[in-house]
Amino acid sequence: MNDHSKVSFCVSGAGPIGLALALGLGQAGFKVTLLDQKERIDPKILLDDRRMLALSHRTVTFFKRLGVWDQLSMHATPIDAVHVSQKHCKVEVLMKAKSHDIDHFGFLVPQGRIILALYEHVMQMAEITVTFATSIVPSSGLADGDVILKHQGQTRTEHFDWLIAAEGVNSVLRQHFGIETFIRDYDQMAIIARAKFEKKHQNIAYERFTQDGPLALLPVNEQEMAVVLITDRKERDRWQRASDLTYAAEVLSRIGARLGDITEVSERQIWPLTLMVPKKVVEGRLLLAGNSAHGLHPIAGQGLNLGIRDCEAIVDLFTQNHHPNAHDLAAFNAVRHKDIIKTVGATDFLVNAFGIEGHAAQTARSLGLLGVKFLPFVKKKIATVGMGY
Repeated sequence: MNDHSKVSFCVSGAGPIGLALALGLGQAGFKVTLLDQKERIDPKILLDDRRMLALSHRTVTFFKRLGVWDQLSMHATPIDAVHVSQKHCKVEVLMKAKSHDIDHFGFLVPQGRIILALYEHVMQMAEITVTFATSIVPSSGLADGDVILKHQGQTRTEHFDWLIAAEGVNSVLRQHFGIETFIRDYDQMAIIARAKFEKKHQNIAYERFTQDGPLALLPVNEQEMAVVLITDRKERDRWQRASDLTYAAEVLSRIGARLGDITEVSERQIWPLTLMVPKKVVEGRLLLAGNSAHGLHPIAGQGLNLGIRDCEAIVDLFTQNHHPNAHDLAAFNAVRHKDIIKTVGATDFLVNAFGIEGHAAQTARSLGLLGVKFLPFVKKKIATVGMGY
């Protein structure tokens, strides 16, 4: 038995981030308990899940490291180029992956396929135990590392060397450990769907900025696009009642006719948008990952990818030194916090910069796009950040 197996982890949250973390730590030889609030997953529901996740080049590399990419690649649509534009502005920027010596910037993969692939690998690992618990409460009256697990009215106490919160923006563990958190409501919502267009998208992703809000179109299959339409929170009732025709008309009014008409629209989901940054991602025996560690605007599609970088960093931290000291943890916190602040800051800047109305603001944005278009080092920097590096 190696020394790794003597170090135990409790990963709270069995979404893509929690599953990836458990799998990475389990493959490194650590003992992992993964807490899931669901009694079991339903493969049929996951296979029918049409929500799409944008995976950066770096995220794909990590999934290859976990051994799940081969299972996902057959369902993946590559992003070969990114087109950025502003409505009523003639300047448009097209960034091609091949110009940066790579085949693709990333891929679009159905969320259900990602969860199912990770879950199947997790269930095959002897080092990982999946436990169903409706809540987890650190116990102040017991030894450090002890937690109380509750499920169906039953409670039990277990001890872990490390706790990892991958529970989402409203993380119970983060709140229990008293980590100070900055939260700001964007007063916006994302209306997410899939739409089929008349023309093939040629594996180009579109970021379109308008006075009504930004629009992202991400390639799926040959003619479908994953649509992220941002609008004011006050219009929620309107969009909950809106027909497919109304939604399609709004998308076309923002993107124009470059992809032709929309012939089909899927069921839509509506998500309120908030910015969330904790003061630190390590407190005692707790580490934060995924949406427990950050909440950012979906304008650049970096949420999941930032979470996967959390996973990569946590696995590397304990693989390189499975008993990290205070200095190791401080260094880890500094690196992760810097990455979070830079990524959140970049997306927040885009939201604010393209949200300012007026002729002067539009002119400034046009000049900015012009700079990106004709300054190769700026374009390269943007592309590199988008790939997750």
